[in-house]
Amino acid sequence: MKEPTVKLTLAADIDERDKIYSEILKFSRAQIVEREFESYERIRAMEAKISALAERAGIKPELGYTDIMYGRTIRKTHFSGSSFDEVLSDVNAKVGSTVNALEQKVGELETIESRLQSLSSETLKLNPFFGINVDLSFLESMNRFCVKFFTSKVRINIAGALVAYVEQGGSYLGVTVCSPEREQEIVGKIALARGVLLQSPPNAIPDRRLAEISSEIKELEGSKARAEKELAALREESQDVINASVETLRLLSEVTQLGEPAGRFIIVRVEVLREDVGRFMREFKGIAMIAADEHSDELELVNNFYSSNFEPITENQGTPSRAEIDPTPIISFVFPLFFGIMFPDLGQGLIIAILGAIIYLKGWKNKKKWGAMLLSFGIAASVAGILVGEVFGFSTDNIPLIGKYLWGLRVLNVSTLTYSTIMLILMFSLMIGIIHLSSAYFIDFYQALRVSWRRAMMSKLPVFIAYVGGVLIGLSIIGGNYSFNLFGGRAALIGVPNLYLSAFSVPITAICIVIFLTYSIKLEGPMNGAIAFMFIVIEFLANTISYARLGVLLMVHVILMHTLNQTAALGATSIPLLVFGNLGIMALEGLIVYIQSLRLHVYEWFTKFYTGSGKRFMPISRWLTHAEIDIK
Repeated sequence: MKEPTVKLTLAADIDERDKIYSEILKFSRAQIVEREFESYERIRAMEAKISALAERAGIKPELGYTDIMYGRTIRKTHFSGSSFDEVLSDVNAKVGSTVNALEQKVGELETIESRLQSLSSETLKLNPFFGINVDLSFLESMNRFCVKFFTSKVRINIAGALVAYVEQGGSYLGVTVCSPEREQEIVGKIALARGVLLQSPPNAIPDRRLAEISSEIKELEGSKARAEKELAALREESQDVINASVETLRLLSEVTQLGEPAGRFIIVRVEVLREDVGRFMREFKGIAMIAADEHSDELELVNNFYSSNFEPITENQGTPSRAEIDPTPIISFVFPLFFGIMFPDLGQGLIIAILGAIIYLKGWKNKKKWGAMLLSFGIAASVAGILVGEVFGFSTDNIPLIGKYLWGLRVLNVSTLTYSTIMLILMFSLMIGIIHLSSAYFIDFYQALRVSWRRAMMSKLPVFIAYVGGVLIGLSIIGGNYSFNLFGGRAALIGVPNLYLSAFSVPITAICIVIFLTYSIKLEGPMNGAIAFMFIVIEFLANTISYARLGVLLMVHVILMHTLNQTAALGATSIPLLVFGNLGIMALEGLIVYIQSLRLHVYEWFTKFYTGSGKRFMPISRWLTHAEIDIK
């Protein structure tokens, strides 16, 4: 379902600005349409400071799935006050000491890391002089001789010069070249031609300085380890309040951008859900004059507790426009159904469901929704596993106590994939696809009917009826042993005599094709109309056949599990193989099944009726995951 929005314009005395800020914070389901007024400088500065500190300290703005699995959760921080400024003061009071402690510890660690980096650079410069226990500063006072130091991968020979080598480890050599002063330029050219690197001699004794650096690095690394441990503890303790303060300051910064000063007045434009307009006007009645503008293109998706978790799949294709239905309720039923058909296993389904439940209970916002979807996928896979009698690839009758009852619920035996079983699975998959595609063509007709009656009746309805008619004709052909005698025998699956079924389906389908072609040719010309019809026929066939993947992946899962379970004959040594094999199949096949379910929706279903050209309503409350704001 969709909930439309309404744009409102408020005009108030400019002295009421802070009061408007406070009321907007109370009314968190509003969205600011225009941001004309500069936000408070101190809010922006505080937000920038804490955001930068959080990044330096490694504080993540959201929990990852690994954090959730380890039981990490978010502890919300409450900020309150009787006015906007009091909320800001409460943020400062609750986060100030934490920021100072975190900044001090981060600064300490950064100082240590900076010093380590400096020492590391100095070590690289000194390495070519390793083994030299002499102060080389005397070289600067030499008049008749020149001494140069190089780093090279190969030994070099320079005529008329004394060359010494020191192993530097790996494939590098420290090369010392002593030559007459007059040949200094020649030595430089030869070195350049050989690709060696010139090194500047240190001011200190190389070996002694290297020993000092090694000792200091060891000490600093110990200090770094202690600082990192202390920072980790401080980060664990402070990340919730830090994230809450960043969220709140971001929200306060947005709210203070409300309105455009116009003399003694401030003009504010906001957007609220239509159902909230009455409450909004009551809240602001004593503060401002309010005018409503019904023209708004933004929508809020409003679905029930279960279906709302599937909104990410819908929004992956875009937000529905005003002329489109919200397909989320349909997706919330069909998507798990597809997953269950392709992944029928009671044991693995229960594990996926438990994993989804943990993510749902511990997660926030979209992660919570993904957890709920995973839970539904696991339940669907478990139910499908009962219906085909599979638990970790074994028969459900092997389960102690309840096995015989579960075996009695089996409707399809997949333990031996006979020809008749395979054909039954594929036919069932295609029927599911036909129903799914038919719903897409009907939705397309219904949406067109709300915009243009003529286009709906002359283009969309004929396509829908022609598809259904084409399916019935196909069933007649199959039931007649593929003889194309549409009036003999009975239709496959439904068992209706072809004499009656074809007498209805053939003329109705033909009439719909004529209506569609006539309308398309008149609208787009003969060539474009014929091409459009040809592509629709191809889509009918290709899209319907595509749903065979439901049955194919079901059989792939059964074969994989039965192959894996052959290792059970090895006895106790097979346990690790069975455990890791099941985990591998769950991870890999679960991902494949999800992708295929998504593909059937995105390429076969959505493309028939959905553009997703709408814009999602984004209230200011979207910021808040870690914080709660209470205006008294």
